Amino acid sequence: MPTPRRTKGDHLIYADVVDSKSKAGVWMGERDAFQAKQAEILEALKDSTDWVPVENAIMVVSTEPAGITIIAANPTLPGVIVLADGGSPEASAQLQATGEELVRKLMAERGILEEEAA
Repeated sequence: MPTPRRTKGDHLIYADVVDSKSKAGVWMGERDAFQAKQAEILEALKDSTDWVPVENAIMVVSTEPAGITIIAANPTLPGVIVLADGGSPEASAQLQATGEELVRKLMAERGILEEEAA
């Protein structure tokens, strides 16, 4: 029988335990109003990429290398998720790295600090 998720007031500690920090893509660390920072990053991405609307996310379409990247605010942890899929494992890795680099650049431009994922 399913059990309800526990209430988490300690996101960073819990993320360390279940190793979910690495899944955030680009980790901001726990701060007040992290969701406002996530929204600011996603709005900035719209000005820096070719994108199509996806509810609560940005889908970046790339032709070089060919593929798509989905960038979304992590709904429960203070980070931005970057998922990429290209025509080959190498293309996917390149799209992933490019997406994460762009998020980091936009964070730096806005003074939003990144913390090291465990």
